[in-house]
Amino acid sequence: MAVTFATAFARLGRLFDFAVAVRAHQATLRSEFEDTMSNYADADRDMVKTITNSIERRIDEAGRVVQDLRADAQHTLREMVDADTTVRDYSDKEAVLELIRQMLAAGTPSTVDRPSSGYVSLPSNDKATAGSLNSGDGMMLLSDMMPWQGLTATNLFFLDWPSIKTETIRAECIRDSTSRLTPEGEETFRVTGSRPVNSLDEEWPKGSGTNGIVTVASPKTNGGRTPGKNVCTNSDFENFTSNIPNNWALVTGTAGTHVYAAGAGYTGSDALRFVGDGSTNPNIKQALRTTAGTLGAINPDRPYSITFWAKYETARPTGSLLVSVRDSGGTLLSNGITGRQMQALVSSADITTSYAQYSITCFSPIAIPKGSVIDIRFSANVANTSQVFVDDVVIAEMPQLHTGGLAFQILGGTDRYALGDLYTAAVTNNSTISDGGIQQEFERFFGIGSRHGLALPSATSPTIADTLIS
Repeated sequence: MAVTFATAFARLGRLFDFAVAVRAHQATLRSEFEDTMSNYADADRDMVKTITNSIERRIDEAGRVVQDLRADAQHTLREMVDADTTVRDYSDKEAVLELIRQMLAAGTPSTVDRPSSGYVSLPSNDKATAGSLNSGDGMMLLSDMMPWQGLTATNLFFLDWPSIKTETIRAECIRDSTSRLTPEGEETFRVTGSRPVNSLDEEWPKGSGTNGIVTVASPKTNGGRTPGKNVCTNSDFENFTSNIPNNWALVTGTAGTHVYAAGAGYTGSDALRFVGDGSTNPNIKQALRTTAGTLGAINPDRPYSITFWAKYETARPTGSLLVSVRDSGGTLLSNGITGRQMQALVSSADITTSYAQYSITCFSPIAIPKGSVIDIRFSANVANTSQVFVDDVVIAEMPQLHTGGLAFQILGGTDRYALGDLYTAAVTNNSTISDGGIQQEFERFFGIGSRHGLALPSATSPTIADTLIS
């Protein structure tokens, strides 16, 4: 047996539309009040003091109908799912989870509408804007990607969080290295969003209410396994033995010919230097979860950032520079999944003769293969006489400050952050009642993302249309 999707979504869609009509009525009441007041001069306003004093209360009273509609929507969903498959717990979360399972298990997976531009739009290259007066010169990254929820081996239907709100994110440095307990390069930022409102309020969605702490992810931190901590060890390349960076293994090339200690780093006294001869693709790797490599680990089904600094001298390297996480056979983690492959690629044309910081956001797979490694290589043999310098590699899980919301990473640069340094990022949710509406109303009525960390399977050509909200 299975829940009859046509019936379930038709019933829920009608309840959602009833709520849309109530909200429209509330807006009409306010508009009618303003039109009425325009007929009274200020000196005559005492003639309409009853409605003046009560209009907002009456509008709020109309909104109580939406509370009743939510209660009936919850009861409808729970009853229909439970009648088909007795759920473990008679709750919104278990009912929605079972509904999602059945939508995925359908012969043609059932999907709701996803806007063509995605549910969420982030700033270009997922980077926040640095304040013009900042002392620090790193970057702040954002990720809107959501996990697979343990429901399917592909993220085709789960891309970005539909529950992310339209708002401006601010991150302000609240503790710098002048604080006794704060090392240089590990400054603390407070990340905030716009104020939230109740999901049944006519103003919803107003903001996420994000309010949390993010520490700068530092290349000097080794072996991280938690959000914001560098997974790598010796990825600031300050320690070498016979021209091989400590805790790294040489895969291709010869130490002292193709791989060197650079002698001068972007930060610190050293960096990794690759030298080309036209017939070699130098390659080093670092094993995860080992004392010989790094004790750091990649956690499954999580957002990650990969960042590093690089430059070239003498000649461009011809091929692209690749910093990635791979399994023991050399296959990229999250291989073939657009936007989620755990690889930062910088083309030869984009590398300059001055150090620049390169970054991506990505997502780890639902299972991390044993023997996985951090890998630095090129896409082709490095051009003869080309020298490429790499420094301050950071691979770290991105902290997510609340369920169903954005993840963040703040990276440092040459100049350290100081109190008051600021980043801002404008985030837009693209959903409307006619384009992504069912997903939006599931968030409003059930808190599917922000409370339960879930989302309905979605597609830009859905099998369940938003027109059911009618």
